[in-house]
Amino acid sequence: MARVLYSNSDIYLLDDPFSAVDAHTGAHMFKASKIYTSLAMKLSLATHKCLMQLLRNKTVIYVTHQLEFLDASDLVLVIKDGRIVESGKYEDLISIPDGELIRQMAAHSKSLNQVNPPKTTNSAKSYHQAKQIEETGVQFVDLSRSSRASERNLHEETESGRVKWHVYATFITSAYKGALVPIILLCQVLFQVLQMASNYWLAWGSERNGSVTKQQLIEIFALLSGGSSFFILGRAFVLSTIALETAHRLFLAMIASVFRAPLSFFDSIPSSRILNRSSTDQSIVDTDIPYRLAGLAFALIQLLSIIVLMSHVAWQIFFLFLIIFGISIWYQSYYISSARELARMVPIQQAPILQHFSESISGATVIRSFNQEDRFWKKNAELINEYSRVAFHNSGTMEWLCVRINFLFNLVFFILLVILVSLPRSAIDPSLAGLAATYGLNLNVLQAWVIWNLCNVENKMICVERILQFTGIPSEAPLLIEDCRPETEWPLNGRIEVENLHVQYNPFLPKVLKGITCTFPSKKKIGIVGRTGSGKSTLIQALFRVVEPTQGRIVIDGIDISKIGLQDLRSKLSIIPQDPTLFQGTLRTNLDPLQEHTDHEIWEVLHKCHLAEIVKQDERLLDAPVAEDGENWSVGQRQLVCLARVLLQRRRILVLDEATASVDTATDNLIQKTIREETSECTVITVAHRIPTVVDNDLVLVLGEGKVVEYDSPAQLLGDSNSAFSSLVMEFLGRSSTKNSYE
Repeated sequence: MARVLYSNSDIYLLDDPFSAVDAHTGAHMFKASKIYTSLAMKLSLATHKCLMQLLRNKTVIYVTHQLEFLDASDLVLVIKDGRIVESGKYEDLISIPDGELIRQMAAHSKSLNQVNPPKTTNSAKSYHQAKQIEETGVQFVDLSRSSRASERNLHEETESGRVKWHVYATFITSAYKGALVPIILLCQVLFQVLQMASNYWLAWGSERNGSVTKQQLIEIFALLSGGSSFFILGRAFVLSTIALETAHRLFLAMIASVFRAPLSFFDSIPSSRILNRSSTDQSIVDTDIPYRLAGLAFALIQLLSIIVLMSHVAWQIFFLFLIIFGISIWYQSYYISSARELARMVPIQQAPILQHFSESISGATVIRSFNQEDRFWKKNAELINEYSRVAFHNSGTMEWLCVRINFLFNLVFFILLVILVSLPRSAIDPSLAGLAATYGLNLNVLQAWVIWNLCNVENKMICVERILQFTGIPSEAPLLIEDCRPETEWPLNGRIEVENLHVQYNPFLPKVLKGITCTFPSKKKIGIVGRTGSGKSTLIQALFRVVEPTQGRIVIDGIDISKIGLQDLRSKLSIIPQDPTLFQGTLRTNLDPLQEHTDHEIWEVLHKCHLAEIVKQDERLLDAPVAEDGENWSVGQRQLVCLARVLLQRRRILVLDEATASVDTATDNLIQKTIREETSECTVITVAHRIPTVVDNDLVLVLGEGKVVEYDSPAQLLGDSNSAFSSLVMEFLGRSSTKNSYE
């Protein structure tokens, strides 16, 4: 809402923005407020004035299931089955006896009739409780503290200095504990020996006209060449086996670690970083690093063999090579300190591009609605420029090294030729001199390749380093604890005891729950209410151990849930979250992913959830496709699918976290009736802003600022007009029954 108001547009389109907030907040977002004198109220005045004051001179089109806001509209459109069935002023439409709006208003009134206004009483304690929850409506957040915590997550964690030896050791020993590495090196040594031996045999045998026949020359050469081919084939086979197994194990270790990470990890780490490491870094591990490491080892073996051969022909070359090699190592050391950090910066600068691209795609509608295409285009160009700047310097440093290494090795080859030409014919066999010159041509490329590969391998090993960082993520609690497994029938009753529960999402953030203590009796319906941000959803997350408490515990049927595995706990609980999630596939796979139920059972719950007629509109029925994130279903329909899914599971404890926030009142009434009928043997915990959703529950828990404000039956709480629950009820009734009173 703040972003919409800040845009200062002429036309505003609001898609049910009041359903996810409590009655107090929703009413203040909608109607004009009085001018408060207190500083806190002055600071929140902008929120209070949203629709009726700040937007009084604007065209506002808002979609809502909350009919109490309609009487402030200049024009009301009633839509049914994709068509406008009624249009006109609110007063005119409610005067039509059999109109669609009247039908919906009747359902709304039926819902309101479930709520009895609180009785008047004088209670100092209740007054204090009402004031406590009222104060949660206006909260001050230490933005500097939270921004410091967020700033820590903006910069990607990275190593510095040389790549540690344990990274190399882990990579080399990932496949078969490194047992095949000596076989690869042996194959390369034997290949190099046989290859040089075959060339030496030709050079030596061609000068022995009488002692070696042509047939012997060809046969021995073919034998040596065939042996070298056999070993090079064996080397390639073993190398490919190691490369595949190493990449496979590293990827599985990283994915397993990410999948078992707590939700706080995903709250602090952008998805682009995870995608970058599991795609770009992993592809380098798959197709590049194993062959670069092997290539470096092979090049070193070839280089040493050529140096031995050339030193045998002209021993002066050996000393010259030592000098040139020392200079090359100095260049390499000078280069690698900068190149290594640049190589680390490249993927770091790439991650924001992926994140921005993903956000732009998912938020394309919002970007276009606010006419912000140019700003996002410029931001994308800035991110690409930042990445290109680092990538350019990374490539530039490599070219700097290559120019100097190539110059030195060209100098070595030049000196070699001078020595060979200067030596008298009697001092060297011409055929061996030709062989030395041939290998000297390779020496130029080979020495440059060794130095370049030595640097490049360390740069590429940073990808392994980054992957290994994600294999060490702190994990959630174990899925199974064999010594503390509950009985198969657990929980049999569904009794939940919360004892002095404290929850804190981050050490840098304040506590969200502060000493919650209460008991949810078995087979009872418990409603949890409170202002927006009072800790309702956090309590549910603690029940599922999505977030671990810093103090206190939760006991279900006599078992401390912190002592058992997460699989044993979560498989016994059902939840319909505030943000319903559907997965790409079919309706059947979303309702029954493990294929544990028959079509008859699925259709039965679809009828109970009032989805059967919607599903029958598609001839594919249960095999109807579901798009990514369920985009081809409305939010309300997605919540109904989630309801059908949990009804199929038939578990003892059911949690409804704003499960009907995005459906109309009539559908909400039907769903609540279905829940009451189908969960008579279950403990049902309902988090809701709609008071009628919880007013018929057995107990109501009122939270405020992370504490228990009051906890009793609705009748007892409504019996005290100064109670916090009565305050919420009166706000809801006042908002729902007010007509033509908006300023």
